[in-house]
Amino acid sequence: MPPFRDGRLRPPVTGLAFLGTLLAGALLIGGPGPAGDGGPDRDGPREVSVLHYNMCGAANGCPWNAGGSGRGTSVARIVAEVRNSRPDVITLNEVCRSQFTALRERLAAAGTPMDGTFQGGLTNVPACGPSGRFGTAVLSREPVRDGPPEFRAFSDSGGETYHNAGRTEPVRRGLLCARTRQGGGPLTVCTAHTYAAAPGQLDEIRAWTADASRFPAGTPLIVAGDLNLPPRAPAVDRLRARFLEADGTDRPTADGRKIDYVFADRRHFASGTTLVRDFPESDHAMLLARLERTGPR
Repeated sequence: MPPFRDGRLRPPVTGLAFLGTLLAGALLIGGPGPAGDGGPDRDGPREVSVLHYNMCGAANGCPWNAGGSGRGTSVARIVAEVRNSRPDVITLNEVCRSQFTALRERLAAAGTPMDGTFQGGLTNVPACGPSGRFGTAVLSREPVRDGPPEFRAFSDSGGETYHNAGRTEPVRRGLLCARTRQGGGPLTVCTAHTYAAAPGQLDEIRAWTADASRFPAGTPLIVAGDLNLPPRAPAVDRLRARFLEADGTDRPTADGRKIDYVFADRRHFASGTTLVRDFPESDHAMLLARLERTGPR
């Protein structure tokens, strides 16, 4: 059993109670409805559960993944955790396009199908197969609105490049969002894997999500990701001023530092609780967050 690092905002619960609540909440969730925005929150589950994971899908530091999806990889770990905790949504960083496809197939085979969207930030990662595509993804238990991925590239790139497969290319980071539903109403879930040398990327997230034409006030919003900055970094503080953080502690998530986060808009969420779990497949911890919904206010 991997060690647990239980981070709480409020109200406090034990790790076992948290997992029991997740399982109970899964039994309350009805069948999928049409995806998209529109309509206020209605009767249904008052919590949203989020699994966030930088799965280290093809990095040199995680050779047991190496772009694979079989036994002993982060893909297999995610399938096992979905079967155990039944999260409503998943946000992933450092995932190959081929792993994203395999994950959806394995989830369906396990009886826990999830819809999703993927966005590549690189196309020169050999371990990711012929396409070399490596990036971020969002999955949902309910359908994701059809159409191309809703992705907005950061303008503050920090001049970041990546050399592999005999060529160098700029790293294309940004905010990937999925429009879905949960508990009878709309839900928007976004993820980003930001560059530590470009803290302005977090400011771009804060500015974009404040745009009511893209993120309507009536639609709950969750933003999760590996932000590569510690909790007291000014850019994280500015993001926290706009969003509720599911884990109000500084418990580390990678290399002894906290750099992975789950945020939710304060209009629709009142509190959160997070389990931070270490597994051998990735150099980042897996976050299992439970967010209490309040509805518009």
